[in-house]
Amino acid sequence: MNLHKYRNKAVNPFVIDAKTEDARHKSMLNAIREYAAPPQKNLEKIQLIDSNKITKNTSCLLILMPEWANMFPPFNIARLSAVGEMAGYRTKCLDLNIKSYNYLCDKYKIDQVYGNSQPAECAKHLDYDPWEGTKEWKWTGQNYYDSELEGLLTPFFDSYIDQIVEYNPTVIGFSLYYCNYEPSICFARKLKQALPHVKILCGGPEMHKDVRLDPENVPWDYVVRGEGEIIFLDILDEIENGITHKELQTRSQTLNQRIDISQFPLPRYDDFDMEDYLFPNGVNSELSRGCTAKCAFCEETHFWKYRQREAVDAVSEIKKLYDDNGTNVIWFIDSLVNGNLQELQAFCKGVQAAGLDLHWTGYCRCNGKMDLEYYKDLKASGCEALNYGVESGSQPVLDAIQKGVTIQEMEENFKNGKQVGIDAYTNWIMGFPTEEQQDAYNTITFLHRIRNSNIGNVSPGFGFGLGMNTVVGQNPGRFGVLDHQYCGGILTHDFKLSKFHILVRMKSFYIFAKSLLLDPDQSIDVPYRPNIENHHVGILFDDMTVNNEVEYEEFDFDIIKPNINPFADSLVNEVWPLLRLLWRTRGGFELMLRFGEDIDMAEYGARNAGPFWANIIFKINAEGDWAADFEFKYKQPEKQVEQMPRVPFFAQDYSNETVNPSIRARKLAKPEEWPFDGRTEKQFAELVEEEKLLNDLIDFSFEYNYTGTGSWKNTGKIIPVEEIKSEKFVKSKRKRSSLLPKREHHFKVDL
Repeated sequence: MNLHKYRNKAVNPFVIDAKTEDARHKSMLNAIREYAAPPQKNLEKIQLIDSNKITKNTSCLLILMPEWANMFPPFNIARLSAVGEMAGYRTKCLDLNIKSYNYLCDKYKIDQVYGNSQPAECAKHLDYDPWEGTKEWKWTGQNYYDSELEGLLTPFFDSYIDQIVEYNPTVIGFSLYYCNYEPSICFARKLKQALPHVKILCGGPEMHKDVRLDPENVPWDYVVRGEGEIIFLDILDEIENGITHKELQTRSQTLNQRIDISQFPLPRYDDFDMEDYLFPNGVNSELSRGCTAKCAFCEETHFWKYRQREAVDAVSEIKKLYDDNGTNVIWFIDSLVNGNLQELQAFCKGVQAAGLDLHWTGYCRCNGKMDLEYYKDLKASGCEALNYGVESGSQPVLDAIQKGVTIQEMEENFKNGKQVGIDAYTNWIMGFPTEEQQDAYNTITFLHRIRNSNIGNVSPGFGFGLGMNTVVGQNPGRFGVLDHQYCGGILTHDFKLSKFHILVRMKSFYIFAKSLLLDPDQSIDVPYRPNIENHHVGILFDDMTVNNEVEYEEFDFDIIKPNINPFADSLVNEVWPLLRLLWRTRGGFELMLRFGEDIDMAEYGARNAGPFWANIIFKINAEGDWAADFEFKYKQPEKQVEQMPRVPFFAQDYSNETVNPSIRARKLAKPEEWPFDGRTEKQFAELVEEEKLLNDLIDFSFEYNYTGTGSWKNTGKIIPVEEIKSEKFVKSKRKRSSLLPKREHHFKVDL
């Protein structure tokens, strides 16, 4: 987020006399009291010694490895460190994420402006910023070892081994995410060799997956699942008392436990050099844990149960940092900063009453209850930007996701945000399983309609991915998704949505976002993908000043009719929503667009790319007369029976997962084809048998050329935003293709 104008502002402590401080404290409490929500019930408190004295022999080192956020010191290990010390344990933090970031910045002259990396002339091995969002895939799985990152960073990581050996901790803990798992496990193995006695524990979102827990190949002694504070102290107490185990220990939070987050000590930042970070005057914090929304695509919403932090506790913590350290930039890391509107408003009132000149931001969801007056309170408390989970601009897709908001309410939120001066950062998901071409068209239409609403960032991510701890993952048939991966991605029952279709939508979204014309005094940050402009697409507009306002429109995108198979017939039509909306908004243009396994693999990685090639040449004038010359080729990968994963079709079953997030997601998913506790052995055997049939019977390979002309002088059906209504989603409308083998027993999906 663009909060750099507040960097290094107010870095000196403030001097306030006791009388003034007492008056401000009372004023803060009075301001909060009117808005604070009733105390939450059934919250579990942590028993801590009310002292900072070290009383235990066990010591702990907490480490964060790359790749993760580099703007602020890591809140997670700073909080755990404080909890450990309050319980009498000596703790220390080491942020190798920021250390390695600064190391590579110094060595290869990476541009340190957040989100704006540039190739360095002296960089022989590194011509990108590995911390830039579009490159996070380079840290994952085998990509980490195949890229230059492992070779460049391993010597740097090794240089810290001797320091850690000298510190000689009893326990070493790692916080694990999908994008820092590989560096973490490599470093942990070396630490285990250097310190055989040390106990290594790990936690974080990645530990909600059973696939990471092969005891033969991991260096972990303890795995923590769920909120870490209580389990962390239990493990330290166990080690302090000499209790040992021969096997890997997995410690999970109970299903319904919710820790009271209004009673923690102040995070310990003693071990961090604040000048290492992009915001030396900033920190992360939290106003809540969990999420009140239960979006069907999301794993994070099921990690733990929602609860709100008391506003008075949050304001008191931030005021302490503000007064002592000059900390005035806060990024709240909540899944949903506005999950409890009443308590958030109480926080805003408390900040104002305490006289804190803050600049804060956080993730939120659009909400029709947030009116203009509410936005004014947010701004008055120092809210500079909100990071919205927009996901889609299609009402049917929003309903399927369970967003609980209308398009009109979303547009109103962005309008109000602009009016009070709150920037909007937006996150999108292209290719949700129920999304059809019309829905993708509606999404970029929505993006265009909000383009002048203080939009600071447009982040399309990497498209939809099927997570095991999601509602879709626990009942894919409800959303029209096949129970098999296809080339490492999803495939819908009607064969009209795969990772290749999603690739076209993602690239189309990026091209449209880059084409937006904004107010002269506004800038927009789109993920840094220079290769797309250089090697994938070229656009020449007839008149660069044209930028028409548009309404939502229903349009038939089934323009090319090759009649090959549903996969091919839909794939060749995927580009039309982009072409149609570019013309409606920008007038006449010429466009050349390329897809190719080599260029797309280099840009997106195997998660999105594969053996698909296309050359798109399109020209249209201002009146709507167009000419198209398209070439397509797709080569389905050959069947590999002996290798894992088998391709192209591979049986995928999350129904037996026993981690808490899976259980919570399954409860909402309500699977009907198998018992709540998962497929039986017979049912899974049938799933594997279907995998074999799919690999034997189906080949989507095709080559097709299209040359055509047409006219778009007649518009489609215009739908005013106030007429777009929300409808309850039950089951996907995608029909099961007749090309699929008939199902026996549990393979009965009537969609």
